Amino acid sequence: MHRARRIVITLSAGILLASALVAVQHSAARAEAVTSGGYAAVIRRTSYGVPHVLAANVGSAAFGQAWAYAEDRFCDLADQIVKVRSERSKWFGPGPDGVNLATDLAYQSLGLVDRARDQLTRLQPEERDVLNGYVRGFNAYLAATGAARVPGWCAGQPWIAPVSAVDVLAYQRNIAILASGDALLGPIAAATPPSSLDAKLPIGAAVTEDGLRGLDEQKALSSNGWALGADKTQTGKGMLVGNPHFPWEGELRFWESQLTVPGNLNVYGASLGGLPGVQIGFTDKVAWTHTIAEGSRFTFYSVDLVPGSPTTYLVDGRPEAMTSKQVTIRVGQSTVTRTMWFTRYGPVLDLSAIDPAFGWSTTTAYTYRDGNIDNDRLLRVWLNMARATDVAGLRASIGRDQGIPWVNTIATDSAGNAWYTDSSPTPNLSDASLAELAAHPLGALNGSDSANGWVVAPGARSPGLIPFAQQPQLQRRDYVFNANDSHWVPNQNRFLTGFSPLQGLEGTPLSARSRQNLKLINGTARFDLAGLGTAILSGDSLTAAELAGYVVTSCRAQGTRPVSVDGTPVDISAGCAVLGGWDRLFELPSRGAVLWRETIGAVLAEHPDALTTAGPLFGVPFNPADPARTPRGAPSDPAPLLTGLARAMLRMRAAGQPLNVQLQTVQYTVKAGQRIPVPGSTENVGIANMAQYEPFPGSSREPFMNPGTFVPGSDLTDKGYVVNYGTSFLLTLAYTSSGPQARCILTAGEANDPDQTLLWRNKQLRDCRYSESSIASDPKLTVKTVRG
Repeated sequence: MHRARRIVITLSAGILLASALVAVQHSAARAEAVTSGGYAAVIRRTSYGVPHVLAANVGSAAFGQAWAYAEDRFCDLADQIVKVRSERSKWFGPGPDGVNLATDLAYQSLGLVDRARDQLTRLQPEERDVLNGYVRGFNAYLAATGAARVPGWCAGQPWIAPVSAVDVLAYQRNIAILASGDALLGPIAAATPPSSLDAKLPIGAAVTEDGLRGLDEQKALSSNGWALGADKTQTGKGMLVGNPHFPWEGELRFWESQLTVPGNLNVYGASLGGLPGVQIGFTDKVAWTHTIAEGSRFTFYSVDLVPGSPTTYLVDGRPEAMTSKQVTIRVGQSTVTRTMWFTRYGPVLDLSAIDPAFGWSTTTAYTYRDGNIDNDRLLRVWLNMARATDVAGLRASIGRDQGIPWVNTIATDSAGNAWYTDSSPTPNLSDASLAELAAHPLGALNGSDSANGWVVAPGARSPGLIPFAQQPQLQRRDYVFNANDSHWVPNQNRFLTGFSPLQGLEGTPLSARSRQNLKLINGTARFDLAGLGTAILSGDSLTAAELAGYVVTSCRAQGTRPVSVDGTPVDISAGCAVLGGWDRLFELPSRGAVLWRETIGAVLAEHPDALTTAGPLFGVPFNPADPARTPRGAPSDPAPLLTGLARAMLRMRAAGQPLNVQLQTVQYTVKAGQRIPVPGSTENVGIANMAQYEPFPGSSREPFMNPGTFVPGSDLTDKGYVVNYGTSFLLTLAYTSSGPQARCILTAGEANDPDQTLLWRNKQLRDCRYSESSIASDPKLTVKTVRG
């Protein structure tokens, strides 16, 4: 890396803005960037610290974006680079349950760094320029600031070092496999042949269990996405709600910025560290958001082993030798060397932590194939999307790159088109293989039968994936939406069916949150921009609207007769009185919201399918012809709900909370040492605006918020409801005759300041300043030029 040449000057906003524009666009500055390999960008920060990066070319824009990101979140990316380099054991030892050993060995086994080196030789010229600019910007900030003075939790740590282009590409590949191989790091690291003389590594079962649990909990990385077309808006043009529910701490926390290269690129939105560009956002013509897709990004396989040779397996009756790779990692001052094994499908796994039958025995081994391990398109896919001028261009861009890793796309444009797709990489299996997979308790295929291999079809990014043209897509003029259910209901009146079940199940009940989204969308004939924010932030919930009145009527009929909870009689009349006075909203002043959340949670603990079937909560069963409105209606027997209420009362008393406590007293987050109440609730109550606690919001070593001691069976702790996950970046946008108008919020803020979280407390959105005039008029505008 060239040592950064740095100039940082801050003057009065009006004078410097004009000079900055001239400097960036001046031909001499462009000549310097070309002839000396240097980069120059202007970082203009508006209110709440939002950076608007202006540059003469995309490489310099990436340079400025990385510099600005490092000013706010340096530690997040620096820590992840240590991880993908397989250096966590070197710096931090084996870790709890050997988690650092597992990740270091597994990342080397997967070859993230080796794959990045190979990818670097194949980059398109613009990709290379963007990557080099981003790396140079991050390193230039470090050189200017010094490791001891970087912001955040890692300041002064000995592992802080400049990053390389290979490092960033390796981390992008790590992001690509979040919904596949990243959940299997423990089983990859632990896999050894039954005859191996290698000493057993101190990798606990919890590493495997937590990783596999993460495959389900990744759905906690949920989102709401609405794209409204001309028939659903007051302007007759497109509108968008982008509402990702992501962590408020750790490396998966969103960050907001704008990148402007005059005549080339002008995109605003949110991104993850290490990914140049914008992943959820808008331009002057097109806007898009993403939601986690339900489908499968990989498949498990079992293979039959040759007797007496546990590293040789059979395929169609013929022996095939496993391949191996030796990997060595540093653990403190010592080293550990391990032999990792592979079938034709991928790494061998030891899944005995979840069931001894799924371990590597003398007769059977388990392995898997990953649809994203060769996904090298993350660098280009969002850059190309930002150059689309309408939904058709966006669709063509996504179809050409096929690099969206594990999310649905919901998009709109200024012409009033709304479009949905699930283009996530999905294994292409035969009908017979799909039936076999569905019947296996692990969802595994017999890999000793070559007919269970992925089916190669023309048009796929990689052989064996479902081609983009065969994946779910829908364009409409009213709306499309997704809230993390499968593709099959993107609109209340239009179902998508006939696709592979690995894309997601069809004909199945929607979540309560999806149904609430549809209720909010269909509750307004035509939206304006303010109405979008009001709707998505509604404190209303599906369960309260459907059931609260019934519960109050039933518990009043119960009177003071006790309800038995595990043999303990509970008089529910006090709880009944609280719910009777509840406004049936999850707003901060609401009294009864906490009791309702605990009541629904208690019912679901006893009846996990109660939100999707008739019985404990609903009387009318699910109807696949009417998924938006079924199941619904009060159940015939109130006993499960009344028992849930009684159990909720016991839990609240155990936590020391009054039954009529206000939500704002209990539910909060902590920012810069300040306790800040936040609105919303959990998926279970059927609310669009989610707020909850996620114990593992990422793989970061950042010290996470302490939720307190949980009341058994409850989300409630002795500290209340501590929130570190939920609505993260909220974007509401309307295309108008004068261009895009947007209001948004980054709930956890750009850096560590609490300003936007304080706005969020009051559900207060702010202007997304997109135009040059809007940026220039910001009363808190600061401008600086960075070079390197």
